[in-house]
Amino acid sequence: MIAGIDIGGTTSKIGLVLDGRVLRQTRIPTTGHADDHAFAQALATAVRSLLADEGGGSLEAVGIGAPNANQFTGIIEMAPNLPWKHDVPLARMLQDRLNVPAVLGNDANAAALGEWRYGAGKGYDDLLVVTIGTGVGSGFIVNGSLLLGSAGNAGELGHMTLAMDGRPCTCGRKGCLEAYVSIRGMRQTYAELANDLDLLKEEGVKCIADAAHAGDRAAQRTFEETVHWLAVGLANAVAVTGPRRVVLFGGIVRSGDLLLAPLKKAFHSALLNIYQGRVDLTVSALPDDDAALLGAAALTTIPMKIRK
Repeated sequence: MIAGIDIGGTTSKIGLVLDGRVLRQTRIPTTGHADDHAFAQALATAVRSLLADEGGGSLEAVGIGAPNANQFTGIIEMAPNLPWKHDVPLARMLQDRLNVPAVLGNDANAAALGEWRYGAGKGYDDLLVVTIGTGVGSGFIVNGSLLLGSAGNAGELGHMTLAMDGRPCTCGRKGCLEAYVSIRGMRQTYAELANDLDLLKEEGVKCIADAAHAGDRAAQRTFEETVHWLAVGLANAVAVTGPRRVVLFGGIVRSGDLLLAPLKKAFHSALLNIYQGRVDLTVSALPDDDAALLGAAALTTIPMKIRK
């Protein structure tokens, strides 16, 4: 069995994975611990508890998906949405506590690996997986390998600039894809189109979708603009790495006729001519509750030399 761990800003999920199935899972708060060492101990305790509930058995490795994670070093590097504002060597901390190899990777890369090993990307050695939520994460499989780059943080599609001097992004730059097609970005688009900035705090994607279905023109235009920006961003990514399949994951992609159908049309229209008819766009085939854990566990399947 492999322990898969998904570190979130408020909650962290822990699961036992065997042969592409999540046997058991639990969760603990990410916040409220005395320090990062106490958090690592809480994760290790949760893993041991799951093993006991499973009746024992052999734990082979631990895979951890986290924001701002450097897979070369096993360190979470000053993640702005986590409680610790310093580098956290979480892979080593869990390896020491559980006495098995531990691999830490970026959460978006983990999602890409999970989709590649077990989901809609299975059988595709050139793949792009895009996770749309509070932000926009992405993972690229190129020629059968996860794209990491020289520092372990390549493939940040969400921070590709699409509009010079556009909206401020959480990364500190302006006009990033994430600023327009994330949940936060959609909420801002809706507030601007409805001329009601109070909506920035109140509306989620489901509320905007419900309003669009009810005939709210501002909500409908929000989806139209989101489709436009996302299609352009995906087409640009295809021009760089040439995937055969693009997989979307996240609640927003379940909006049905409001997003996916028009997105497919806009995406194929935006593609470079040489890619027309050669790239498939689809949604994740993994259960929402299991995807992050399967992806984290899949991190342990990649042989690599740790860089200092």
